[in-house]
Amino acid sequence: MAEWEALVAELMRAPLDAFVEERSRLVRTLRSAGRRDEATKLAALRKPSLVLWALNQAAPAAPEDVAALRAAGAGLEEAQQRVLQGEREAAPDLQRSLQEQRRAVDTVVRRLGMVLTGAGHAAADATLRRVADDLRSLSVGDEAGWTALLNGHLTAEPGPALFPAMTALRAAPPPKAVAEVEDAEWQRRLAKAEDVVRNAEAIAVTAREHEEAARRRAEQAATDLEAARATLDELRSRKG
Repeated sequence: MAEWEALVAELMRAPLDAFVEERSRLVRTLRSAGRRDEATKLAALRKPSLVLWALNQAAPAAPEDVAALRAAGAGLEEAQQRVLQGEREAAPDLQRSLQEQRRAVDTVVRRLGMVLTGAGHAAADATLRRVADDLRSLSVGDEAGWTALLNGHLTAEPGPALFPAMTALRAAPPPKAVAEVEDAEWQRRLAKAEDVVRNAEAIAVTAREHEEAARRRAEQAATDLEAARATLDELRSRKG
């Protein structure tokens, strides 16, 4: 891990209540060493949200569980690629991969819930849902985001995971009654159409899960924004 990333990790993993004090200490140290550009960058880092702070604690709190989550994410990506390529056996594998990812996310979330309560913070359901959404995104995200999670220098929550878009599916022509048709070509087309339906259903399940995760994140962000504005208005009214 680069020296700069190590500094950020030291700050982002510090006790949340001591963030401002720790940031000031590190900035002073950098300035004393003549590293003014880094000092300026570090001073600009904002205090992390409770969710972001928890994410940066994941690797030291549950290293094996975090590794299992990344493996589950890789398996999910592989299964989806196989579905998109039209493999007949891939649809049930995609369902299993989704379940494995869900179990891995739940395991890490439980561990981070204990970390939050152990540090004196509330492990509210809304907070843990956001943690789960972020872990789900990171598990199938790029290597840079995952490395930042492992090393504890995440400075922003990831966006929702994006999966490859499905190409348009052509509807199979209506077959004649089975009793009247023995044609091998029809049987081949029927099997292919059934595969397309199974694959589309599996991908639709994935899309719905990630759309729901994105919706919850948007609702939570709106709630946080409303609360922040109320606090700001209150502080301004006291000043006046």
